[in-house]
Amino acid sequence: MNARKLAFEVLRRVEEGGAYASRALDAALSSAGARDPREAGLATELVYGTLRRALALDAALAPHSKRPIAELDAPARIALRLGAFQLLVLGTPAHAAVGETVALAKAVDHGRAAGYVNAVLRALARAPRFPDPPPLATDPAGHVAAAEALPRWIAEEWVAWLGPDEALALARAMNGPAPLCLRAVERDALVDRLRAAGIAAAPAARAPGGVSVTGASVAEIARAAGGLAFQVQDEAAQLVTLLAAGELRGKKARVLDACAAPGGKAFHLAELLAPGSEVVAVELHPRKADALAREAGRRGLPAVRVICADAAKAIPGLEPGSFDAVLVDAPCAGLGTLRRHPELKLRRAPEDLPRMAVLQREIAASVARYARAGAPVTYSVCSLSRAEGPEIVRGLISDGWRRAAPPGGFPADVLTADGDLLTLPSRHGADGFFAARLVR
Repeated sequence: MNARKLAFEVLRRVEEGGAYASRALDAALSSAGARDPREAGLATELVYGTLRRALALDAALAPHSKRPIAELDAPARIALRLGAFQLLVLGTPAHAAVGETVALAKAVDHGRAAGYVNAVLRALARAPRFPDPPPLATDPAGHVAAAEALPRWIAEEWVAWLGPDEALALARAMNGPAPLCLRAVERDALVDRLRAAGIAAAPAARAPGGVSVTGASVAEIARAAGGLAFQVQDEAAQLVTLLAAGELRGKKARVLDACAAPGGKAFHLAELLAPGSEVVAVELHPRKADALAREAGRRGLPAVRVICADAAKAIPGLEPGSFDAVLVDAPCAGLGTLRRHPELKLRRAPEDLPRMAVLQREIAASVARYARAGAPVTYSVCSLSRAEGPEIVRGLISDGWRRAAPPGGFPADVLTADGDLLTLPSRHGADGFFAARLVR
């Protein structure tokens, strides 16, 4: 299976099967076995590039297609986008981009759509260009959406919240690759070992346990680490944990982590606290809860206790007012992670935001009861919308909560004027997170 065929199959799993691109691609590369790294790199670029630019590719294809691209059968639509990406972004010669893409379509439907794909791509090859976006000054949301292949409703939200220039920079950053960041208790020792193995590694800019790595796979890092423990975790996620409980570092404490799977923040909390502490990790889904408990055991973190329960309701066995800190890492639309999950641009809809906000408010209000008097409750989402961020906090404040100061030494450049955490790939190089630290 060559890179184009592998990418085509992965894109079909994403669109037709609802898979996450990262997992589908990893599985496909693993099952394909040993291959030329250039082929694996091309497959990765084709998958992520096609997803990131899907809406712009559709706009470029539209003048040459008698039917709207969105109304075509999935294999034909995926083939057209894949071919258009090669023509418009990679600069692949037309004979290769068109010929191999048509062959992919023909193999799927025995030629029914192959002729159509061939005609549309050949027409595009004669005039290979994206449509010009409207001017930023007169139609900022339209410009951001068209220039960076973003759904208009997301562009409108970011322009209204952040302003046209920041929205454009953010959308552009979301179309780039996400950096690889690790978290390690023995951060400096890990950096030294990685550098000794020829891996470009450096301490992260803000998180004290963070390590930024360039040009190496996780498998290569694991070999170079030589047994030193580490976890792959974006720096923004590490900062959320530090905002929630940074002042408890080295102290014996009880911390509640709601909606805890896959466990990165719960494990980070356990590493921060003194022996004898407890981190109660609550997860709704039984399979995820089981996996979290197994991973905590594998990592040697006895402080982590997993409870399978609905955090929007009373949690069995927990006493209200018994925790020194509470972290609500709520389910969200994930708009801060589009670099890693570009398929979310194609799956999310405007109505998702108010629907998610209802659940987020329910969970935050429910788990807040478990914080002792004066203990912080930190609300966090890996999404970038006012409905899931500032408006949730505004509602909690109207219910009697107030903002609490961040732990001492917390980096000021990721805090808003209100004192909330807001990380943007365009500013900080990290995933997009919003978090607020509250106290009653």
